[in-house]
Amino acid sequence: MRRRAGRQLLIALAAGAAAAAPCAAQVDARFDAAIAYAKYDGYIGSGAASLSSAVAWRSVGTTLGARGTALVFESGNTSLQGSLSAGTFSPAVGPLRFEGAAEAGGSAYSGYSEVARFAHALGNLRLHLVESRWGVWAGGLAGAVETPGADGGASGVSAGAWLQMSAGALDLSWGRQTSRGATWSDLQGRARWLVGPVTLEALAGTRSSAAVASGAYGDFSASLRLSDRLAVVFAAGSYLSDPMRGTIPGRYATVGLRLGTRTSAAREMPHVPGAPSPQPSPTSPWLEGARVSIELLDGQPTLVVYAAAAHEVEVTGDFTGWQPAAMAADGEGRFRYALPLAAGVQRFSIRLDGGPWGVPEGAALEADEFGGSVGVLVVP
Repeated sequence: MRRRAGRQLLIALAAGAAAAAPCAAQVDARFDAAIAYAKYDGYIGSGAASLSSAVAWRSVGTTLGARGTALVFESGNTSLQGSLSAGTFSPAVGPLRFEGAAEAGGSAYSGYSEVARFAHALGNLRLHLVESRWGVWAGGLAGAVETPGADGGASGVSAGAWLQMSAGALDLSWGRQTSRGATWSDLQGRARWLVGPVTLEALAGTRSSAAVASGAYGDFSASLRLSDRLAVVFAAGSYLSDPMRGTIPGRYATVGLRLGTRTSAAREMPHVPGAPSPQPSPTSPWLEGARVSIELLDGQPTLVVYAAAAHEVEVTGDFTGWQPAAMAADGEGRFRYALPLAAGVQRFSIRLDGGPWGVPEGAALEADEFGGSVGVLVVP
């Protein structure tokens, strides 16, 4: 019966993601198949086969997502996890933006003495102070959790800061959470970097608590893009328990293949919270003295902006996760985005020398969700 409940959870997640896809402005999906070694605390280490999928519906300032993971160990034991999430940013008020987010999910570990099941429903509200390449935020969460033999509320506060670079991102966060009488604090930092076809990511953190297991944790992952839709992924690390989401502490290593719409480096720009959405004036969106085109450079479709009078050009769009990214000067007033673009419709805006966001000549206009306009290009 409980095994059936775990399967039904994953089926429901997949159905919800499929239902969202037809109305999406931008749908990104990926599927991972891997072999892994996992060592949960208190259990013997084991090899495992891992299958996971993720689907995200993205619009300007809004994201809906679904995730699911299944592990089958050598012994036949299984681990199932799934979640649904939604988040949205308010229009900017000067450098400030509000973020509202919600997450619901569950997990089931079967084949031990009995099936252990966990469920959670959490809501977040954050305030972001955003500049073009950095930001800080603070907020709180509240919700409910269900664990074997006990249910209860959950609450917490958190704060963080991020720094965006042309091919990388850094962020630091702190959180203090309470659930069913236990309180713990986590401090962690994350770095993500793009080096040609390779995406590198590392996380390191530490936890302090008198009620749950404490100490250091961290992980490292690397993905090598083989084509626009296929990548090899390696990851290894350790993690502590998550009393809200039912994660059992342990260590792991995995290697596998990733198939999806976002495997190209251009679709995996480092994500940081609180990214400003471009808001060029709806009455005068065009940028004078700038022209844009898609050109083949080294055989890859590349975004190129011609702006002879500009010293610095920045771009933000679907392919950067709506994070401002500096374009590289290529001589004689030409600036190019450092990563090749994925095929399809790409929405974007640029700004020259720190000025207002706008749309250069050569792109079509499309109304955004904040009463302004963004540029649209079709990448063949």
